[in-house]
Amino acid sequence: MQRYIPILLLVLVLSVPALASGEERNGCEPGYRALYDNSVVEFTGTGELDIVVVTDPLCWHCRLGHKLLGEYPDQYRTLRLSFFPRLSFPGSDMAAWILEDAVGTDHLKEYVDFAYSDLKMVKTDDLMQARMLMLMQFTEAFPDMLKDTTLPELAVRLQKEHEPHTMLTTDLAKTVDLPGTPILIAGSTVLVGYGPGPWLDALKEKKICK
Repeated sequence: MQRYIPILLLVLVLSVPALASGEERNGCEPGYRALYDNSVVEFTGTGELDIVVVTDPLCWHCRLGHKLLGEYPDQYRTLRLSFFPRLSFPGSDMAAWILEDAVGTDHLKEYVDFAYSDLKMVKTDDLMQARMLMLMQFTEAFPDMLKDTTLPELAVRLQKEHEPHTMLTTDLAKTVDLPGTPILIAGSTVLVGYGPGPWLDALKEKKICK
């Protein structure tokens, strides 16, 4: 049990709003609003706050944050996911492409829930192989993805259609000097890292951008 204490402390420290140039981050500034505006994966709640999470489906703390937000849809009006694939999770960019490809379909939530609960990291440093292994996990869980296509053809299409957008979201995250994932932008509040208490507090404070 003791070996988890340092990790918990790290999470709590990272959950404090980060400082940029000596000032607290403000989620209402254009750079942060661009992350929200550019995000295409969206879920609707019953609250008043528009939020965006800079996230990677294979990031453990991102998964914890995703689960938490799923339990409190009354605390936000819209929840958008801005994908920031991390180099430490090879192939997670493929997962992002798949989720963005599902936008506008009936199975978006099912795909997202799968990505944030069942998708497994792959043990390879070969990026192309990692992407194919990610795609295979999805197609095994959702065989209809291969209707009228093949695995290689699907991989090529997903990269062609969605890589430019995920690269843009990565650039936007770097523009506002975000260090990694997850990042919660809840109105004017920006939280770097995950902590259930700070995240819920940010939602309840409802610091809505005007």
